[in-house]
Amino acid sequence: MTAPQTSDTDVIIVGMGPVGITLAGLLAKRNIRVAIFDKLPGLYPLPRAAGMDHEVMRIAQELGLSEELSQYVAPYRPSQYRGARGQVIKRLDSPPPPYRLGWDPMLVFDQPAFEGVVRDHVSRMPTVSASVNTDVVAFGQDSDGVWADLTRSGGPAERVRGRYLVACDGGGSPVRRRLGISMTDLGFHENWLVVDAIVEDDATLARLPETQVQYCEPTRPATFINLVGRRRRWEIALDPGELPVGPVATEDVWAWLERWIAPGEARIERAAAYMFHGLVADRWRQGRILLAGDAAHMTPPFMAQGMAQGMRDAQNLAWKLEAVLDGSSPDDLLDSYQVERRPHVIETTQHTIALGRMICERDEAAAAARDAQLVGTDGAEVPVTFRSVFLPPLTEGLIAETPGAGEIMPQPFVYADGEVRLLDDIIGSGFLVVVSPAVDSADLARLKQPTEDLRGRLLRIHPPADHGAVTDSTAVVERDGLMTAWLESLGATIVIARPDHYVYATTSSPEEAVTLLRRLYAALRTPAADCRSDRSPHKN
Repeated sequence: MTAPQTSDTDVIIVGMGPVGITLAGLLAKRNIRVAIFDKLPGLYPLPRAAGMDHEVMRIAQELGLSEELSQYVAPYRPSQYRGARGQVIKRLDSPPPPYRLGWDPMLVFDQPAFEGVVRDHVSRMPTVSASVNTDVVAFGQDSDGVWADLTRSGGPAERVRGRYLVACDGGGSPVRRRLGISMTDLGFHENWLVVDAIVEDDATLARLPETQVQYCEPTRPATFINLVGRRRRWEIALDPGELPVGPVATEDVWAWLERWIAPGEARIERAAAYMFHGLVADRWRQGRILLAGDAAHMTPPFMAQGMAQGMRDAQNLAWKLEAVLDGSSPDDLLDSYQVERRPHVIETTQHTIALGRMICERDEAAAAARDAQLVGTDGAEVPVTFRSVFLPPLTEGLIAETPGAGEIMPQPFVYADGEVRLLDDIIGSGFLVVVSPAVDSADLARLKQPTEDLRGRLLRIHPPADHGAVTDSTAVVERDGLMTAWLESLGATIVIARPDHYVYATTSSPEEAVTLLRRLYAALRTPAADCRSDRSPHKN
């Protein structure tokens, strides 16, 4: 038997969906060599994600694609939950600006177009080798790295060697299955029909709901979503055995949509029956092989967090793989990936499932009781709940126990070179120490060396009132007071943020900040270190 031809890279990624291709791009921006493979010849052809959040757009911003992608993205409209009799029982909306991360907190998007832009961009990056129509037929690892045997378009076997392998190969992940990794069942399995359609008739478009609607009807729960432009989505609960999982022919779809549209009023773009799951892998790492995205967890769609959860995986992994690959951190740093992400995924998925159970209540008496409880007896309009309150902070891993630790650091608009720009566009990626004007020059100088030890950046942010009065080249002025208000709410003047924008620590003491920075530096260089083992200089 002829030995397969061998090539080398740093990271092998199996699966070129949104998580895999985003991870490839984030690694390539760090000059890491990536080989990414997908078994399909092109983009996945069936309905997938319809919503995402501001963290996804912040990641797209890091890839330099936010402007190009904006034509495929729109703000998520307000949501109405309608009860068994059609009455409004719950209302969700995004909080008003200024937006915490600079982007609308919730967005709808055209995933194929969005994903295509990212794929085209990343595939052209000089350290990325991307191959479609490629099957990974075997893989393994040894003390020196990992290997994957693959066939391209039925051609001869090839072997690719790398330092690490990340499986982004979907909910049925062959990599996860071959590793024998079990999954914890979070107790949600629902069969739904998903239909994307282009509504070309203006009169039909005007007749459809202007908001997103959750029809919480026990006879047939359903969801209506206004997507970008004329695209609309319907998600319709199925009874057991009504439709097999997989594509649904166009001629079979219209009967399910007759409540809203008739043949000739829209063009069916994609339709498929799905089984929505709530599952999470019990191990996200086995040696040099890691899981990300749906390979590690599956989330029902009711909070539009499925893809967003995977994108957080990619961003968490990217900076840690960089630190390990360049030798500045030990391999043990990658253990913090599961420590941080798995609890966050579980809590977010449990919130999603709770929302899904409310929507999917099929018992009429229970649905009536739900409606009465949510609406109340005083006849007042149902209040609006902001969607963003559902997302938890990190609670474990590389964070200290200080106010705001584990949260996402805000991204304000700032004045720079006569323009107003988002902060990340000014500072780039990496560790960041942000201070308020309350920190004087002497204390700022004390923070300089421990920040540089982390290869980080030190930045002073001034409130809007200082616009026009700041001449320091190491300082910026924010437009809306977002960062200033956030720091004040925490009683802090200094924030230490990680490359994925999660807050490591906040403090108002420069001495404590130096101690925290040194502790973080040591933890990143010590095998099996846990930044929470001695959580804060103030710990009793």
